[in-house]
Order: sequence, then C-alpha cells, then structure tokens
Amino acid sequence: MILPAQLIRRGKYSVADPLFVEERRPVLVARKLRRGAEAGDIVLVRVREKGRSLRGEVTKVLGSADDPRNVYEALFASVETSREFSDKVEEAAAASVRRDLSEREDLRDLPSVTIDGADAKDFDDAISIERVDGGDGGYHLWVHIADVTHYVRPGSPLDREARRRGNSVYLPGTVAPMLPRQLSEDVCSLGPGEEKATVTVEMEVASSGEVKSSRTYRSLTLSDARLTYDGVDAFLRGEGEIAQGELVRAAHELSRKLKTRAAVRGKLELGGREPEYEVDERGVPVRVQARRSTPARELIEELMVLANEEVAKMLRGRPGGVYRVHERPDAEDMEILGRRLAAVGVQIEPTPENLGLISQKTKSDAVNYLILRSIPRAFYSPASLGHYGLALENYTHFTSPIRRYSDVLVHRALLGDEPPEDLVAVAGHISEREWRSTICERTADEYTLMWLMRDRVGENLEGTVVSTAVFGLFVELETGATGLVHVSKLPGWWELEPNGVVLSNDAIGSSYRVGDRVLVELVDVLPLMQRAELRVVKRL
Repeated sequence: MILPAQLIRRGKYSVADPLFVEERRPVLVARKLRRGAEAGDIVLVRVREKGRSLRGEVTKVLGSADDPRNVYEALFASVETSREFSDKVEEAAAASVRRDLSEREDLRDLPSVTIDGADAKDFDDAISIERVDGGDGGYHLWVHIADVTHYVRPGSPLDREARRRGNSVYLPGTVAPMLPRQLSEDVCSLGPGEEKATVTVEMEVASSGEVKSSRTYRSLTLSDARLTYDGVDAFLRGEGEIAQGELVRAAHELSRKLKTRAAVRGKLELGGREPEYEVDERGVPVRVQARRSTPARELIEELMVLANEEVAKMLRGRPGGVYRVHERPDAEDMEILGRRLAAVGVQIEPTPENLGLISQKTKSDAVNYLILRSIPRAFYSPASLGHYGLALENYTHFTSPIRRYSDVLVHRALLGDEPPEDLVAVAGHISEREWRSTICERTADEYTLMWLMRDRVGENLEGTVVSTAVFGLFVELETGATGLVHVSKLPGWWELEPNGVVLSNDAIGSSYRVGDRVLVELVDVLPLMQRAELRVVKRL
C-alpha cells in the first residue's frame, strides 16, 4: 500500500510518520530509498510489513510540509485519488470527444444560463424558464444537465476509473476530479456560447410550485451566460444588471414558492456555514470567510431538488438506478438528543418532525451541530427508501454527473443503458467513497483554517463551545477553526457529565456546556495535526 507521510529523523534513521490515514505506525525508510527527500518533507511511501514493523520506500516527494499545496496532495492520496489520471484514461478521454451529437432535441435557441461559484470550473447544470400566461399561470421549466454518459460508456477505462473514484474531491483552490479535465472542464462542462450534449428535464409547474407534468430527453443546448452566485445575489438586491435578467427573476420567483412548499412538507433546515477561501495565483490560501446560504444558492438548490425528485419518480420500476436515501432518526437517537438539549437549556422534546423548529428557535450553530450528530448520514441504494432531510418519498441524484458517479448511473437507467450486474455493491462503494471524501474535505478545512492562524499565536479570539469530552472543551473560533481547551488548562478537577455535553467542576461550582461563548487565547497551533491549543480567558 502507498501512504502519505511526513519524513522525520530519529537518530541515524529516517522515519515516515503516516498522515491522514488510520495507520499510525511509523515507517522505517532506508537512506537509499528516500529519493532525495529531506526531514520535514511530505512524501508518498510504498509500505510493507516486516515482522511487527513497517518498512517502506519513497515513491514520490511532494515537498515541504510548510506548503499547503503539498498537504492537499497528501490528503488526496489518503483517499486514493489524485488530480492526475493514467495515460490510458487520458487517451480514452481524448478518443471519446468525437461522438456524434445528432438525434437530439435542439434547444439551442432556448435562453439558458448557468449559476455557480466564481471559482467553479465544471458546470453540470443550466436552467431555462418561462412564465405561463393564462389559466393559473405557472412556469415552463427546463433543467439541462451535462450528458456525461454520451462520452463515458459502460465498462470503458473512463467508466472504470470514474466508478473507482466515485466522486470529485474539492479542497481549497484545487480538485481531484472524477473525470479527466478534458471532459470535466471542457467537453462536458456547459460553458457559455458552446453547443453541448445535455439531458433535459422539462417540467410544467403550477403557480403553487406543484409539478403538473414532466419528461426527460437527450438534448443539444447552448448556455447564454455563465452567472455567479454573487452576481445574481447583487442583481436580486437591485444592484446592477446581469445577462438574462428576466429568466433569473422568474427562476427566483419559482424557487421561493418551492422553498415554501419544502417548509410545509417538513424539510429539515439547519442553516450553518461553510468556509470559503481566497487563493493566490499559486493556489495558496490567503484568507477565508464564512459562507451561508443566499437567494442565488437557494434558487439553484430548489430547482435541482425539483429535477432530482421528478427523475426519482421516473426511475421507479426501471433497472440500474440508485436513489439518494436518508433514513429517519430512531427513538434512541431522539432520546439522547433530548438529554443533550436539556443540558444546554433547550427545553423542547425533540422528534424527527420538530428538529427544524428547534434549530430556528435557538439560532445556534452549536445546537445545529448536536442535531446533525443525532441523525443518520445519507447513502445510495437501489431501493427508494425516502429522504428524511428533504421530506420526500422519492429522491435521487441526477444533476451532477461530472462530479458524482451516482448521477451517471441514474442517467443510464433513465436513458435505457444496460444496468451494472452488481448494483448493490456499486451503491455501497460510492456511498463509502463519498464518506471518505467528506472526511478528507473536512480535514482540509481544519488544516487550512489553522494554517491561516499560524501567525496569530498569543492572540485572544472569541469562540463557542461546540463539543465536550473527558479531556476538555472544543471551541469553534471566530475564524471557523475548532481548537481544544485541555482540562489541564482549567482550574481543579473537571468531569464530563453523563449527558455528554457539559464539563463540570463541583468543587468550585462551575461548568462549561455546548453553546457557551468564551474568549480564549491561542496558545499554539499545529496545522498539520489539525490541532489548536487554547486557554480560556473569560466567559462572554
């Protein structure tokens, strides 16, 4: 096996300490097998067992551990993916682009736009919409999705590699794509002014937001504009103009109605924030800001959810598709959550139906974190078992085939391609790949947030207690990073209460609980270990 590691010196020996993987045993590397790596470098190491220890040889020197770009390469390696592809796969990608685009419904004259982040490189989806005159009004909506299956045939080298990877992995300023860039960023991507092979879901939607009819077909489209979330948000606030403004207004109008319908049916809304990084021309992060949902992001989310739901209904009875399944939390989960909420002062008995209400009433990221810990994670299944979080009986992933293999399977099932024989195994594999990628992306966030704080040791920062353990408090800082106040830095003897969310000291009659606001000093930060050491200065 090949592991990412940091090379260190121990006496006269070189040892590679594994990074970001479950294997924690050091790997002994002979001098002649270091490939020129120096102590402190991040490397990839081919490892073998010898007796009860590990021996290895460096296969690639990534470079200094002080450079985030090398750390991101190690993170990609930890989940067995890469920004690069084998020559065989690249050659298959080059050969695939010459496919015939005839025998498709021609929608090139239908106005359409993409709406994505400013730094997006692969554009899976575009939208077209018209208001309907007469009757109860309503909308004629088209959601156009890149036709990846036109280029990636079942069983081909491209398909086997996409299936192995399962999904694209996005780290700050970089990506390990599921498909070679010739496809993901060019041939399949719905760039403006370019004729593209797409799969369109065409829907007649009532003014209430209810879908009256829908159909799906292969199409030929041409995006009129590449819009950004920031640009659309500014336009919707009345600040400036954008291309296809009326189209965007109609889409926003419909998305508001869909959002209302989702709230009525019980969609779980937890809000939350994600870090959004600015990187320099070298791809190195230089600053971060918290990103929350905005009208432009919700516009695209609501229209994509609608398309995914309609496709899931069409899949019923067809072989080869997978559904996006999110199971309801069980009674035991709710009982544990209830004890934790009560311990932090939330006197509402939680049920699967009222978690969103609790989130809205408390308006606390810490409470949202407790709720997230109490519900199962979503996965892929050949059986349609419903989606608890979206409160939908039928749901699938159809709208992002450039970056998710699940969507490729759904396109094939919808369009009549031969289904894989081992669909249950494939669904399990892509669910596992997705989970590992999520952990990888979270690790990258923790590392990057701490790397950006490396010059702030000694400063005081505000934060919120988001978790407690027998050994201390985890505090989410105003920067977005989460650090640890170890119990050794608290006065006296502290114990974790049975509820798991309160750390208390009975001798002095004091406690810290999830949700408490504190001012802390940044004592030390070790980005590569995703570790920030904190000391409480005072309560806020």
